[in-house]
Amino acid sequence: MDSQTLQLIGSLAAILVLAGIAWVLRLGQTPRIEGEARAVALAREADSGFDPVEAALSGDGAAALLADSQGRIMVLRPHGTHFAGRILDHGTRAAAEGGMLTIIPADRRYGPVTLDLGDSAQAWESRIQTLQRPLNA
Repeated sequence: MDSQTLQLIGSLAAILVLAGIAWVLRLGQTPRIEGEARAVALAREADSGFDPVEAALSGDGAAALLADSQGRIMVLRPHGTHFAGRILDHGTRAAAEGGMLTIIPADRRYGPVTLDLGDSAQAWESRIQTLQRPLNA
């Protein structure tokens, strides 16, 4: 074999070894929320003044909606290897279709979030839509 072929084989082997290490360490995978207790903990980490009393997880575990006793709603979504949370406020839009709920927060930097909430998607859409109303209405 010539030196270029050996170099190619060595490079491919090195790439496969690095890919295997990344797979074993689960690098590059989207983080998942494993259960309501984890969602509540993540919400408290995102905002220490937010004390969730209700949580709804997306079917794929990639996002969650939480509500506190004051009627505030927080959405959690992946941000790199962690989760970012935002309390939804006036100007947030939501649309449910076929069990999927898409939320577009008023804070455009956070970006839209789509959750697979099944039968509860419509109920959460209605709750989020009430955020559209002024406080004195």
